[in-house]
Amino acid sequence: MVDLHQKTIVGVFALAGLILLGIMVLMFGGGRTLFANTYNVDVHFPKGVVGVASGQSVTLNGKRIGQTTGVEFWRPDALQKGVRVIVAVEKQYALPASSHVKVSASIMGFGRPAILIVVDNPNDATQLPRDGTAEIEGEMIPTLDQVVPPEMQQTLVKTADHLGDLAAALKPVAANLQLLLEPRNVREVDLAETTANISTLIERLDKAVKNFNWLVGDADNQANFKQLIANSKTMSEHGIQAVQNVNQLAIQGQKVAEDTGKLVRRLGQSADQISAVLTRMDQTLATLNSGKGSVGLMLNDKRLYEELLLSARRLSKMLDDVREVMDIVKKGELKLQVKGSPF
Repeated sequence: MVDLHQKTIVGVFALAGLILLGIMVLMFGGGRTLFANTYNVDVHFPKGVVGVASGQSVTLNGKRIGQTTGVEFWRPDALQKGVRVIVAVEKQYALPASSHVKVSASIMGFGRPAILIVVDNPNDATQLPRDGTAEIEGEMIPTLDQVVPPEMQQTLVKTADHLGDLAAALKPVAANLQLLLEPRNVREVDLAETTANISTLIERLDKAVKNFNWLVGDADNQANFKQLIANSKTMSEHGIQAVQNVNQLAIQGQKVAEDTGKLVRRLGQSADQISAVLTRMDQTLATLNSGKGSVGLMLNDKRLYEELLLSARRLSKMLDDVREVMDIVKKGELKLQVKGSPF
């Protein structure tokens, strides 16, 4: 009797657990619309859909409004027409007529895809019928479109095309660069049998560096370099002194230029004074020529000129007579008797 009582209690608890488990399955396993008042909306996927099964939640703007209740072919006699997904929408939600469904597949490949209702025209007040005859279109969003937006994909495609064009344009450049880098014989370049390139240039540079190292490493050359540095120092000191002398010469030249400037200014003043004197002389001569004043009248008087000329002739004749008398006296032909003299 006691065993029967215990078995009854265990059976009741087991039955209660099963009922609770069933309720939890209905609540959390997609059966939340089992007892809700809903209406069906057929979603047409022309290209099919992947990962969608019954009992998946359907959301609008992030809010759950229903769930899927079935997945079947749109037309069993024409399988190429696509797939129908039946969505049970709670009647308290009226869907706009411009709605469509997007299914976003899981990027990592785990879990069920998200089923989203998207409204194309929020301003359209037309609503879908809630009698089970509503049909809307659906699309499966590719995984790449979820990672990279289609607009960016177009940009990437154009970028790839441009990179291809650039690679094609750089191909001749790469070929020329290969010719520049290929090893060539320096002797053949010297004989003009081939053209020089970067390889021959590097080889020549390497030889030049080796020769320079040999030149610098020689003890005699090092001594000559030291002497050259010492001479350069002496030359630099002399150069500094020469620069100083040039500076002094420039200072003296500046003083000479200043003195020359003063002299030029004085000569200018003298020239101005001479010009003034010449101007006055010109005015005086003009006055004399015009016959004005005493001197002008005297110079322009013809009678005075004739008298002066006559006096000059008489004076000349008198001088000639005196000269003849003196010649006679010198010859002794004429003796002069001076008063009081015995001769």
